[in-house]
Amino acid sequence: MAKRENQKLKLFRLLEILIRETDENHGISMTEIISRLQEYGVSAERKSIYDDFLILESIGFSVSYLPTRPPRYKLDNKIFELAELKLLVDAVQSSKFITAKKSRELIEKLQAFASIYEGRELSRQVYVEDRIKTQNNATIYSIDAIHSAINDGKRLNFKYFDYDGEKNKILRHGGEIYDVSPYALLWDDEKYYLVAYDEKNGLVKNFRVDKMQDTTVSENTSTERKKEFNPADYSRKIFGMYGGIEELVTLECKDALAGVVMDRFGSDTVFIKTDFGFKISHRVLVSPTFFAWVLEFGTDMRIISPEDVKNNFISYIRKIAENY
Repeated sequence: MAKRENQKLKLFRLLEILIRETDENHGISMTEIISRLQEYGVSAERKSIYDDFLILESIGFSVSYLPTRPPRYKLDNKIFELAELKLLVDAVQSSKFITAKKSRELIEKLQAFASIYEGRELSRQVYVEDRIKTQNNATIYSIDAIHSAINDGKRLNFKYFDYDGEKNKILRHGGEIYDVSPYALLWDDEKYYLVAYDEKNGLVKNFRVDKMQDTTVSENTSTERKKEFNPADYSRKIFGMYGGIEELVTLECKDALAGVVMDRFGSDTVFIKTDFGFKISHRVLVSPTFFAWVLEFGTDMRIISPEDVKNNFISYIRKIAENY
């Protein structure tokens, strides 16, 4: 019975061998394939393996051979190309919201999609130690819960924390459970943020996912306000994921900032030529982080209107100066 069960796994084991031991420049001989299968307790003959190659091709996995003697067979179209795996490894190792331990685990799993030869290249580019990483092991599971709640139209419950001056974790509001309707997950400045409607206060708020804990999907249905929420439009309005009062703000910029403005507000932003350079009008959530963004460009950018936003910006600069 065990031998028959092993035979049922033959196609899977063959594909596994081709993924792990072949790539564009490395193949495996028929004798080696038969030997590898025998290590898994699977007996095979050349003809049956050729038939298996045809089955693999019928489900999208093409097998060819290198012009060597004897021929060495290789898988032409793997699930991930090496360049794609390198991109994913880079993303995992540089992501601050994934702990160092979880980063290493994910990278090891990604390496399983590469050949043993490609895996060496991936190993050489892995630099997880000494990178800034979250200490919250629950972050990745919070993300999963958020996606589930959004997809199922359910509310989300969690606790939210900060750190004090001694690096101790302090729960906000004495550990009160937040009850929100999740709208979207947004990525900003190497961090994940949950955008959600706070049922209690009647406001759309942003929460850093790496500061959430005990995240669970509620049985309660999410609010219908989600239909009014546009993630792309929201991300163009907000700065540093800090909320504020939405205003139609007019900015005047030097020509050298054209690329910066398009990166921030989109390439369809209307530029109006001025003696200073150009001006734009865009709806933004006015906050200290918006002021800090404008200040970043010094004398190359200025707020034209509305007047109250311009005056608040001047007050913001004066308070900074008073701190010195």
